[in-house]
Amino acid sequence: MKKYFILIVLPFLFYTSLYAQPVTVSDAVSNKVYTLPDPAAAQTAAELQAAITRAETTARALCADVENEKARVTAAENDQSKAFALKNEIITGTNNFNKNDVIPYKQDMDNYNAAGAKYSDLLSRHNKAVLANNALAAKDRKATTVAALNKEKIEIDAQAAQLGKWKDKLDAAKAKLDVKKAALQKQQQNGEAQDQSSTAKLKACKVKLKGLMDQISVCAAYAEKCRALLASKFKVDVAVNTGYFSSPEYKNALSALNALLDKLKSY
Repeated sequence: MKKYFILIVLPFLFYTSLYAQPVTVSDAVSNKVYTLPDPAAAQTAAELQAAITRAETTARALCADVENEKARVTAAENDQSKAFALKNEIITGTNNFNKNDVIPYKQDMDNYNAAGAKYSDLLSRHNKAVLANNALAAKDRKATTVAALNKEKIEIDAQAAQLGKWKDKLDAAKAKLDVKKAALQKQQQNGEAQDQSSTAKLKACKVKLKGLMDQISVCAAYAEKCRALLASKFKVDVAVNTGYFSSPEYKNALSALNALLDKLKSY
């Protein structure tokens, strides 16, 4: 009977060890992986106490990484604040550009086009008058008419020269407008890139912080399961509200984590 009893116990122990299910805890910030032994496989109360300690140590490490990630959140928020400030600067710059450069340029261009239309009309009428005068026989041409046409031609040429200078001025102004516009567009692109980058960082922080929250909860539930097994399996009296998961340190860390997640809820 003794040998038969030994044969029964040994396979049972082997079965317990073979199918023990450890708990894996992953830290999304440090990329570390922690393994907590299966509480159900514990053979002594000391093993469960050690498992609780390991869960508390793991949770402390996770909470420490909450602070590390908080620093990254702060840095990303600062970047986003700069992006918002740059956006406002771009809006102001664009408004000033339109007011002080674009609108005056367009007004000047409208005046130039109006003057050009008058010039074209005057030139057309002058050319028709010249053709009509030239079509007359030499004896029928009046000296006063020829003199008036010549005088008008001088005035038309002066207007053409004035319009040419005006056009050169407009071309120079347009070139300056293009440079300013390109600078504003480049500034806008930089602002958008900075905003997108900071937003992406904050979204990544949110994912990592949610991961930390989940894994910290796993540690807390694991410790609670160990404590329950201490009482039920080994009849060990477990004091209420003791250990790391009942400490102000843990509660403060959890509160800080919840505050961070609440801040990032829009991302």
